[in-house]
Amino acid sequence: MTLPLLLCTLIALTSGLHFGHRFAQAHRAGRSLLPAVTAHGAIATALIVLTVLLDPTAAGLLWLAVSATSLISLALGALWPTPAARPAALGDHDLPQAA
Repeated sequence: MTLPLLLCTLIALTSGLHFGHRFAQAHRAGRSLLPAVTAHGAIATALIVLTVLLDPTAAGLLWLAVSATSLISLALGALWPTPAARPAALGDHDLPQAA
């Protein structure tokens, strides 16, 4: 029963990192942040509900681990450094001509 809970945590981690990166890209470009947050929120909500249903412990607090992983990974994905944009490649018309 712990394998599905581990998978829920790993999915929350990868989803948070991915959509956190999308969030940062949208923020830098001045676009709407709502698609990245909404997509991750939908995935995280489904994972938390699944964790609540599958939790075999008496305390029933494994959903807390999934939700914390989800939020922390979203923040880490947004703060993860991205490589700077490369300059456009020179075309044949931009190269100096041989004399």
